[in-house]
Amino acid sequence: MKVHQISWCKTKPLSIDARSLSCFQCKPDDCIHYHIKSHSYDEVVDNYDIGVNNWVAVRFEDEWFPGEVIEIIGEDIKVNFMIRARQQSVNHFKWPLDTDCQRIPIASIISKISPPYPISSRLFAFHENISVT
Repeated sequence: MKVHQISWCKTKPLSIDARSLSCFQCKPDDCIHYHIKSHSYDEVVDNYDIGVNNWVAVRFEDEWFPGEVIEIIGEDIKVNFMIRARQQSVNHFKWPLDTDCQRIPIASIISKISPPYPISSRLFAFHENISVT
């Protein structure tokens, strides 16, 4: 399916509507000619409010990883990432043996998060429940 029309309305700022075919006869919410689809976001993430030493959740394929922003480079940021611990909980992370610093686009940030808290001498957890689905 190719999207021909996307609409946004300031009265519904967390919703984007898309149609596979454009209709120039009807209003976006009242189109009788084509099926309209809608996607809503739980929150608006202002990725330009990210600063050095902030903690962020970043999407990599079907997972998210936490990291601390160490540098801002134009539209990219450099992040020192933690790795997922091999535990039952998806919220347990640890520092890798070798530092994992990567330059990534700011757009790949899911959200700002609070710093991790220790749950053992090596494992950390986060208060946020992040979902990439």
